[in-house]
Amino acid sequence: MTLENTIIIVADLGELKAFEVVEHEGTARNDMKISHSLKLINNEAFISGRKKPGELMSDSSGKFGTGTLEDHNAKSERENRTIKDIAHDIDAIVKEMQPQQLFLAFPKEHNHELTDKLAQETKAVLVKNVAADLVKTTKEKLLSYFD
Repeated sequence: MTLENTIIIVADLGELKAFEVVEHEGTARNDMKISHSLKLINNEAFISGRKKPGELMSDSSGKFGTGTLEDHNAKSERENRTIKDIAHDIDAIVKEMQPQQLFLAFPKEHNHELTDKLAQETKAVLVKNVAADLVKTTKEKLLSYFD
């Protein structure tokens, strides 16, 4: 499979990293070799996705993190909002970069929710979708997850 004009996006509820696949040609023992590397094109943090409900909401007296607040699905609501923001950012990256292929990695717990929220144009170029959290994976190892 050719990786020409391919981007890789890895994300979780707290961070998104987008990479462009760069192809390198060289010779080794008179044989033409092609290798690939990743160039970081976008790195975003979703601060609210990493915070606990008590850090984001106050109780009726305005105190944060006191443990007396009522949840009312606040965590689920915050996760849904964050997933929507991540999908929007992925759509914007795809619209700007116009890749032939998109490889995506997002944690299994919310992978389906994220892909449901992606625009049709993004889904059209989504070739590989890995249900795993690869945000902390090094650039050198990342490509191996999409073989």
